[in-house]
Amino acid sequence: MIVVVTGATGPAGRATCARLRDRGDTVVAVGTDADRLATVAASDRLVADLADPQAARALAAEVMSAHRRVDAILHLVGGWRAGNTPDADAWLRPRLVDSLENVIAAFEPELAASEGRLAIVSSAAVDPDAEPTSSYARAKADAEELVAELADRLAAADGAATVFVARSIGEDGTPPAVLAERLVGWLDEPAAAVNGARLAL
Repeated sequence: MIVVVTGATGPAGRATCARLRDRGDTVVAVGTDADRLATVAASDRLVADLADPQAARALAAEVMSAHRRVDAILHLVGGWRAGNTPDADAWLRPRLVDSLENVIAAFEPELAASEGRLAIVSSAAVDPDAEPTSSYARAKADAEELVAELADRLAAADGAATVFVARSIGEDGTPPAVLAERLVGWLDEPAAAVNGARLAL
């Protein structure tokens, strides 16, 4: 499979890229720091600020030029700020919402053409039945809504869009290696079984 991993230089991205490479997938690792990206296990390493719509479109064009298709996108761009303030909103939204919106806009035609799929990792701080109580929860909830809308559109193309939910990633939460294993397993699950799902890690 040809898999694009965004946020590839974080712990979750690194573990996921390594696991994908171990099983023989073509991995396109995407990050904002070329030096850090050079240390990620990948077939291709591309620098892009996905908060910029033009950069996301350029990334999609470069991936398609090199590989002709995209089978999956694992969108692992992250970030956290405490509080429920305009400043926290302004810091979080480009990372957690705008980057995802831009990736979906840039890659959706390719995903639809290849029965492709997209996954994000959200947070247990999001309660689908309640108003968010923090800037972080609000950004994650908005990201989940983008994935739900994509799931509706990809259903007709036999694709899938899925939200994975974690309390946290790392030493006190889901280990990056466990997350990577779960994401890789999801790639082989029937699209109809996971499209639109919100799955606990």
